[in-house]
Amino acid sequence: MQFEIRRVKNGVILNVRQSAEESSEAEEIVYQEKYEDEVECFAQFLRLLDEEYGPTTSRYSPKRIYIRVEPGDKYEPSEA
Repeated sequence: MQFEIRRVKNGVILNVRQSAEESSEAEEIVYQEKYEDEVECFAQFLRLLDEEYGPTTSRYSPKRIYIRVEPGDKYEPSEA
């Protein structure tokens, strides 16, 4: 399997080929940046990649890829 990622004006395009041959049909996956919630949108893109192309795991696996959004370790919420 061959992966190619290209940056475009408003996000990225992931091109996936099942074989390295140029004649093989490619699948394209698009991540579009949304400035109001770009972190969550990119995390969703990574989750999609994990589900479609990552290793098969479950809750009982000794190792598992888990993608989540958390605040920075120095982040302090403003008091309103």
